Amino acid sequence: MADILGIGATHYPPGLVPEELKPWPLVRMLKSDPRIPERLKDPANWPEPMRAEWGDDEGITAHKAHKARVFEAFRRIRREIDDFKPDFILMWGDDQYENFKEDIIPPFCVLAYERLDFRPYDRLRGKPNIWGEPADKVFSHPGHHQAGRWITRRLLEDGIDMSYAYKPLHQDGLGHAFANTLLYLDLDRKGFGVGSAAAPRITRRSPIRPPPPRSAASRWGARPRARSRTARGAPSSWRPRAGRTPSSPRRTTGSIPTSTPTAPCSST
Repeated sequence: MADILGIGATHYPPGLVPEELKPWPLVRMLKSDPRIPERLKDPANWPEPMRAEWGDDEGITAHKAHKARVFEAFRRIRREIDDFKPDFILMWGDDQYENFKEDIIPPFCVLAYERLDFRPYDRLRGKPNIWGEPADKVFSHPGHHQAGRWITRRLLEDGIDMSYAYKPLHQDGLGHAFANTLLYLDLDRKGFGVGSAAAPRITRRSPIRPPPPRSAASRWGARPRARSRTARGAPSSWRPRAGRTPSSPRRTTGSIPTSTPTAPCSST
């Protein structure tokens, strides 16, 4: 038997960019979206809570305060994962026309990569990131090929026609739902060395649209975006802790394969 820790998170892209650049979609939509009536482009016609957040700086102050709360929540999530000491992490997220395009579009897929190598700042289109890191920086995170293969095999044995992949198809093969989540889980850049398998669902140009998984999404995301589960295989190593609250990450049990040690996350 195994212990499982379930965690909900956001992968909201504007969190990667300094607030002074106003990266949130509303600024762009007010200028370019023809579907917005002219009267609603004027903040004077907005609901009072929205006007208060917009303020006199188009949301910069409100966004800073909210991001501080969200980042503190990510640090708490990271502490929970570190204390749990998982063998691997299984992440759910959506692929928004990134790794899967016209040549093949599965409704769902297990990415059983050996490593997750990605360049997340390529998607910022020249904007700086909040860490001041080079725009061409490559992040290398351990995957968990063994766990991905095991999950796929069990699903197939249960009659689920599951798609799977051992290497990227387009770009770096890792949608921003996964890349951004990994960046946020290492906000303080101290390394994150837990092996991960990714399970993207396809949200654009797909003939099948499975329902989104439940997760605790922050206000940054209008709907749940990414969900992670960390799994640990040795039941004797788990000890219940007192004081756990209903809002804390949840644990459950189940059978998983024996895992192997993973290398630490690195970047170049």
